This record gives sequence, C-alpha cells and structure tokens, in this order.
Amino acid sequence: MATRPNSLFIASKSAVLLFLTCSMGLLACAEERPGKTGQEGTRSIPRERTLVTHCSDINTCGGQIVDYNTFNPFLLGSSSRTGAHFLYEPLYFYSAYDEDDQLIPWIATGHEYNQDFTQVTVHIRPGVTWSDGTPWTAADLAYTVAALKENAPELFLSTDMETWVERVEVEDELTARFVLKQPNPRFVFNYLTNCFFNGIVVVPKHIWEGEDPKTFENCCGEGQPVVSGPYRLSLSVPQQRILTRRDDWWAAAIGFHALPEVEQLIFLPYMDEAKRVQALISNDIDISLDLRPPNIKTALDENANIVSWTGEVPPYGYVDWWPVNLGFNNLEEPFRDAQIRHAINHAIDRDELIAVGWQGAGKANFLPFPNFPALQQYLDEVAPLVEKYSVATYDTARTAAIMRAKGWRRDEEGFWARDGARFKIPIDIGTVHQDLAPVLVAQLRRAGFNASHRMTADGITRMAQGTARAFMMGSVGSIRDPYFTLNFFHSRYVQPTGTHSERYWRWRNAEFDQLVDRMGRTPPDDPKLVELFRAAMDIWLRELPAIPLVQWYHRIPHNQTYWTNWPSEENPYINSAYWHKTWLLVLLGIKAAR
Repeated sequence: MATRPNSLFIASKSAVLLFLTCSMGLLACAEERPGKTGQEGTRSIPRERTLVTHCSDINTCGGQIVDYNTFNPFLLGSSSRTGAHFLYEPLYFYSAYDEDDQLIPWIATGHEYNQDFTQVTVHIRPGVTWSDGTPWTAADLAYTVAALKENAPELFLSTDMETWVERVEVEDELTARFVLKQPNPRFVFNYLTNCFFNGIVVVPKHIWEGEDPKTFENCCGEGQPVVSGPYRLSLSVPQQRILTRRDDWWAAAIGFHALPEVEQLIFLPYMDEAKRVQALISNDIDISLDLRPPNIKTALDENANIVSWTGEVPPYGYVDWWPVNLGFNNLEEPFRDAQIRHAINHAIDRDELIAVGWQGAGKANFLPFPNFPALQQYLDEVAPLVEKYSVATYDTARTAAIMRAKGWRRDEEGFWARDGARFKIPIDIGTVHQDLAPVLVAQLRRAGFNASHRMTADGITRMAQGTARAFMMGSVGSIRDPYFTLNFFHSRYVQPTGTHSERYWRWRNAEFDQLVDRMGRTPPDDPKLVELFRAAMDIWLRELPAIPLVQWYHRIPHNQTYWTNWPSEENPYINSAYWHKTWLLVLLGIKAAR
C-alpha cells in the first residue's frame, strides 16, 4: 500500500497501525472489508484539529477494539469506553476538584425534592435534541429508568434503580417526577449526575424501545448510534474508532455552549505503557491512560510539550475517587473469615509499597475513601476506629499469631499450610497495578502466604463472577459524603460465586446493611449522618471486607503540541480521565494550540 508521508493510516492487510505526525493532516484509511462499520465514513480533518488517544481497557481493546460493532453503554465490563460513555449527556455534571462544589446543570435546568425526599421533580432544558433531530424529553428518562429496573442486576446501575425507584412519571415533555421507594436526599447527585464514572446513561426511547438492552448493538446502520453529544460515529473497525464533530449539536444551536474545537477524535486499541510513552514523546497521541511514576517522568523529560496535573513535580497527578484495595470473594474460604483478612492486612507494609512500587510518589490509605477535602471531616471521625482495629499496623508477628490460632502452621518452605494445603492468595490485577502488585506479593510471601499475581484480559470478568478469589480494585463512590462508597459494600449487590455481580466484594452483614440504609435516607447536612457513619465503619473496620492500600493517583500526561488548556492543579475545571463520563467537559475546555 502506498502511504502518504507522515500520515496515520490502517494497513488493512496486516492490520498494523502506523502513527506519523503530519503537517498536511491526519488521515484514516481503511480498505473495505467485512466487519467495517461506520455510517457516514471519514473526511479529511487536519491533525491540529484531531485528538488521538487509545482505548483504556485491555479487556475490550487488547490488540483490537473487540466491541467495534456495538455502542451499548449499559453492558457491564464488556463495553469499551470509546464514545458511548460520554456522548449520552447527563442531566448534571459535577467536578470534585472545583472549589464551587456545585452541580453543573446540563440537560436539566433544575430539580426539587418534596419535603421527605421521596419524590424529586426534574426540569429538562428546552431545545435539547438527539442527533437525529428528535427532541430529548421526559419520556426518554422514564423509559431508561424502567429498562434498568426490568433488567436488574445485569445493566450498569440497574440494581440501584430497582432499589430506589418506584416509577418515573412524565408530567409533560420537559418535566419528570421520580417517585422513590424510600427517602433518598442524594438521588440526583448519585444517579442523575455524571461525576467520574458514575451516573445513569439516558438513551432515546424511540430508538431503544422494543430492543433488549442486554443485547442491543446500537450500531452501526444509517444514522446510528443516535446520541445527544457533539460527535457522530464516522468509522468503527477493530483497529480504530473515529468520532467526528457534528455542527448541529443542540447546545450550539440554542446558544448553551459553543462547539468543541476538537473536530475529530481517534481511539486506537489499548497500548501498554512503553508504547504509550513512545507515542507521547513522538506526538502521535495527545493523552493516554495514566502512567506509573517512572514512565510519566520519562515522558515529561523527553517532550517539553507534555505536562501533568502537578507539572513536573510528584505526584504528577490528582487523587482519584478510586483508592486501591486488596479485595476478596468474601463468600469463599479462607477469605470469608474476618480474622484471616486482618492477618493478611498486618502483613502489608504500605510505606514500602509506595517507596518501591511508586518511587515514593503516593500516599498510604487505611479507609475505603479518597481523601477529598469534602470527606475529611468524616475521615477524621473514624480515625480512632482505625487505631482500635489496628488497620494501620504492619506487624507480621500479629499475622503469625492469628494464623496459628486458626490452625495454620508453617511448612518446610515457610508457607502457611493446613491439612496438607498451602494458604494461596492468587491476586488478579489490572495493568495499572503492575508496579504495586509484585511488591505486595513479596510482602505476603515473606509473611508466609503463597501469594502470586496474574494479569489477564478476562480479569474483570473473573472479579465480577467471583472466580477471582483475591484482586486489586478501587472502592469507588464517595465524593462529598461517605454514603455511596459504603452502599457498594451492601449485600444487595452480592451474587453467588459464578454469577455476574455489579460490585465485586461479596460481603454480607445485616447490621451494616441497616446502618447504610439509614445513611441513605439521612440528608448530608443532618448531624445524625456522622453517628450512623461511625457505627457503620466500626463494623466495616472490624470485619475488613477489603484491605485499603493506597490513595490512587491519575498520572495522566497531557500533550500540548496540538491542544492546550488541559485541566491542572492551577486550572482544575474537571479531571482529565477520558474514560470517565466527564470527558465531554475536557473536550469543551481544551483549545487548539495552532
């Protein structure tokens, strides 16, 4: 195949992507072949108006984009975040890094609760339309919630909709009333607001009605997929997905927001860190999945146009809502025993994890929460409980005492064994844990556990099904108050081993459930919330269903060769994770460099 000098193209016979910088523009060529999708094709758009990145998920994009022929935002663990996560716009946005600490009205103009928080009325912005010109109405909102309820627990946030929502009443095209099963003063923030990866996805009723949302591909015929955001799918093949700006976006049409300066987005398949760094240094991509400290430092040193959230100084990123834990399938032996989990906890030296795994660029964590400023008052309240249950104590002598009391003895090689079987801890990890996992495994082995780690494309599936007995995973949820994180440890999410679960912890405690339910009904400004939280955390820390390890940092490199005004510590208008549902705000915020 003849190539244009310094161009990006697909060599279809070898399915090899070549990335070269181009003054003439960025070209995507794909020979017609079975499996190619994209209803309108591509048009020539200059490189300086194109943003290039890679898919963040190895399980859906390792080697190629597995779901290139689908655009279903509801599927758990099998949908790549290459457009469907941000092109269905929310009622509200929220930034955890903006000092204003306010919801950002988007498709909604406002809402109000009734006195006891059992109903909430939402007002929809006039003039919002889907990409096919159909008005965005309350009927779309009502349809989506009903579809989630009918398909719980198989769709994202479907269990929550079934738990909380009795029905959604359509008062008129621009007014919807949620009738809740019990009081929930956080309902709008928790479910109707895009923040990090949270928030329900509202889809067009006239497209989805009559389809099975568990299997509907929503791609890629004439005009598909129908979305509300400012881009259309113009090409989707295993080697890349291209989104092109549509200038008839409703927000520009009614004067709500200007069009993004980014005219085209290209998502490439997942890249390992070495390839990411090289592609950043050579200006072939503009942003990537977060990097480990040595790698982002290399990118910063080798390309003066690359910046991080904190500039050129550690930790090179912002605290994410995803503090990392060592989690377990708590339904299965030996991990269902809380004392065993404490024994494992005492074998972990978090300071060493950070010093060796992250070269000192991080912070230890002893609670399942990010240390956001709004949460600090709650974290301070339970600090005495961390001490009470010795969660912050690294002491292998305590580990040994617990293990011996449980009938385990060291074998000839120093591993804990009982009834002829060693205590194994096979830890499933994601690619982002490759630096911490070997250090963690070495610590556990020193303490007598036959630990190992594995990173495979189906790791998330195993966690969801419970066949992963131990794993490294973030405990997402809380941003402004502690309810939402604790909610994800509620037994309502527990599924038997072998059955897909929305949340992976598989832990049951009836008293904890009752306290969390009461927290959910208590307004954030009610002093009773602190009391309930303290009681719930007393149980959580005593039982320790997951072992908090470290605060998680998104060390995301921002390449300023083609795009400027990236979010930063000095300009924290939103977090810059392009796999989160707030990515649209980044696209609307960055500016062309030339």
